[in-house]
Order: sequence, then structure tokens, then C-alpha cells
Amino acid sequence: MLNVTIAGASGFLGKNLLKTLSRDKNINIKALSRSFRKDESDNLKWQQADLFSLSSTTDALVDTDVAIFLVHSMLPATRLFQGNFQDTDLIIADNFVRAARRNKVKKIIYLGGVVPEGKASEHLESRKEVEQSFLISGIPSIILRAGLVVGDGGSSFEILKNLALNLPAMLLPKWTKSTTQTVFLNDLLDIIEYHVNNREYETKTLNAVCPEKITYEDLIKQTNAYLGKSKLMIPIPINYTTLSKFWVATFGESDMALVSPLVDSLLCDISHIKCSRELLPFIKHTSYRDMLPHISKEKLHKKKRPVKHESNNVRSIQRMATDKFYNVKDVADFYFEWLPYHMKSILHVEEKENIIYFKLRGLPKPLLILKYIKCEAYADRVKFHIIGGILTKTDDTGWLEFRNVEQGKFLLASINEFQPSLPWYIYKYTQAIVHSIIMEHFRNDLLRSNLKNSFKKNKRKTA
Repeated sequence: MLNVTIAGASGFLGKNLLKTLSRDKNINIKALSRSFRKDESDNLKWQQADLFSLSSTTDALVDTDVAIFLVHSMLPATRLFQGNFQDTDLIIADNFVRAARRNKVKKIIYLGGVVPEGKASEHLESRKEVEQSFLISGIPSIILRAGLVVGDGGSSFEILKNLALNLPAMLLPKWTKSTTQTVFLNDLLDIIEYHVNNREYETKTLNAVCPEKITYEDLIKQTNAYLGKSKLMIPIPINYTTLSKFWVATFGESDMALVSPLVDSLLCDISHIKCSRELLPFIKHTSYRDMLPHISKEKLHKKKRPVKHESNNVRSIQRMATDKFYNVKDVADFYFEWLPYHMKSILHVEEKENIIYFKLRGLPKPLLILKYIKCEAYADRVKFHIIGGILTKTDDTGWLEFRNVEQGKFLLASINEFQPSLPWYIYKYTQAIVHSIIMEHFRNDLLRSNLKNSFKKNKRKTA
């Protein structure tokens, strides 16, 4: 039996991949999800996993031969998120790599996006960074760079279809002349299934696209014709992406946080992309026109429900530096010395037996209490559990960590699953803003610092 674990199994591609792989009774599938699910079968089991947590991800990849990574985190998973989706993607991918190494996973399959020549959008740059995490992991990895996936339920395709169904006329900014490439959902599923079962273990980067190069304008026109919609097309000789994002989000019936990076990506040139030779036998649909007859003409009615979080949880991720290697323990020590210095000694940081206290002058109780968690397995990551203090609602959920990723190319600082004790909107417009400002100043000072230097007047005291 082959044991396969899928991260991102509850998404559009993940759900379809589960149907494909579960037909093979020689494969045991473990599907990962943030929430508990019951739709299991003889060879399909669901497991709750928090991919932001290294320990949870490590538990999720136990007894895994092939790990499939389909996660793209452009939408926040907490009530308040301070950071950007690039750093979110990077920290999740880093957890996945560490967990895969720990569990001796034999192969990773990652579904990314096509890479343009020249400057890429933030969305596509993030895909490249995640690719790099797997390429340097030491684990055989199949990197699939897919074009726009055409299939019922796919976010990009459903936006396109909704635009055709909802708009009486369409604006055509300059970006609609950009060339893109597509891939049919079933063809892509066949490619992934082949690489799951293929017992060759080597690292490859492959372009999964159909041979046709097509402009976004032609995509729109062909979609309109297939749906029987006759529309007035209005060319606009500028790239006004702000307006484009607004009307794409509104009439495409999608979230602005998802639409914005996608529209930015439309400005990138991918006309040079060719399907990898070894994938050509799987590409049965060689043009967008070939794919359309397999697509429903009905609007996909998604139940729009307000996002509800179980608690007022907070996540904050900052990319601290990228120009030189930092020892994460030195960075943590520097932070605990820098903070009271920056706060003009109003705040004191004290330590005793790996317990760190943040104290505000005049208050008898600590603002926060952190406990250093020793982890000998990872010298490039330090972690502190939030175990108390008047600013936290819980003493067993949140943590602060500093870590190097991609062999020290990047340094990330993050606070995860923090639950403030202040009423939500007071916290959001006071403590959260202060934290954001402090981390911005810390990042700038870290870049200018020599970590061997110390703040002699502000050494941590023993409590």
C-alpha cells in the first residue's frame, strides 16, 4: 500500500484529487483539514491539522510515503492577521518540509503556478519561494507549474465565468491583451496521479499547460460565446488595475483579498511557457475551446457565509531581514534587550529559568509571560509559549517564534494563535497597532545592528 497525505484536501483541486486517488484501492489517503470532517471511506481518512504549527504538521505526516502540497493562503485563517500571504505561504511550506524530513517522506508533489520572464507579481513570486523551499529540502520533489486551471469550482475560472454571466458589457484594459495558458482540470489530475504512483524519486520542475497561448480578451470572448452571452466590449488603453480589481471582485463574486494578487499577476508575460515534454501525453485538451464543452453553463452558487472564528485569535508574521544570515537565538536575545531600550525603560524584560516576564512600570503583574521551549531538533528555530500575563486571555494557545527559512535566506518572526484579553475592538485599535509599529522598528534596527553588541544599560534582570 502507498500512503499519501494531501495538504489542502478541502479546496477545489484537493476535493477533485480525492475522488481520483480514492478509486485506487492500493492507495491509503490521509486528507488534512483545519476542521473535523466525517466523509471518509475505506482508504480515505481525514485528519485535523494546523499547518502553522510545526508539531501539528509533523503529526499529520506520520506514515507518509508521498506528501502533496496544494495550499495557497491568500485568505486569512484568523480574525486578525498582520503580515502578507507571501510570508504565510513561506512559513507553512517550511513547516511542511521540516515535518516531511522528520517523517522520512519519500516524495513531495507541489502544485504551483507558471513563472513569467522578468519581474513577477507578488503572487507568482510567492509561488517561486515555496518552490524553492521544496527544491532545497533534500526530499525528491515534483514541482508542477500549472496554468489557469479550467474546471467547475476553480476560483480563477469561476471568476471568469461569473463575469460573463453578470456583466452586460465588459471593459478591456491593456492587461486583457496579455497572453496566458490554461490546463484542463482532469488533465492536471491525471498528471498528479501519475506522479503519485511513479516510483522514480528525483526532483523535477515541470510546466503543466496546454500548448495554446491565449489572451485574456480571447478567454473572455470564448467564454461569452459558450454561455450564449452577447456583450459590448469596451477597450481601455491603460492598465488601471485598481478599477479592474474592484469590478472583477464585484461582478466575479469573489473576495478582494483573492482577486487583488490574481489581477496583479495578469500583467506578467508568460508567452514563453511551453508544456514539459514528458507531460504532453497527459494533455488531452489542447485548447480552451476544447475544455469549454465539459464546463457547466450554470452559475456556481456558493453559500456566502460570514467567516466565523472560534475565538478572537491573532496571527502576526514579519520578514525580518534578507541580506545576511542571522542566528535565531541571537535575534531572540537581541529582541528581549532591544524592546525595553526602545520603550525608554517603561517596559522591563526579566528572565528566570527560561521564563521571560514583560513588565510595565507601575503594574504589579506582568503584561506577558513567555516560556522558552527547547527544541534540539531545530537549531534554526526558537520558540516561546505564551503562558500568562494580563494581556492574554489564555495560557496554553499562543506562541512567539523566530526561524530561518530556505537555509537562512530569510528570517521570519511570528506570533501565532494569540488571544488578547482586551475587548476585541479596543485590542485591534490599540495593542495590535502598537505591536505592528514595534515590529517594524525592530526589523529596521536589526538590519543596522551588530548582534554582538548589547544594550548594557538594559540587560535582562533575573526575577
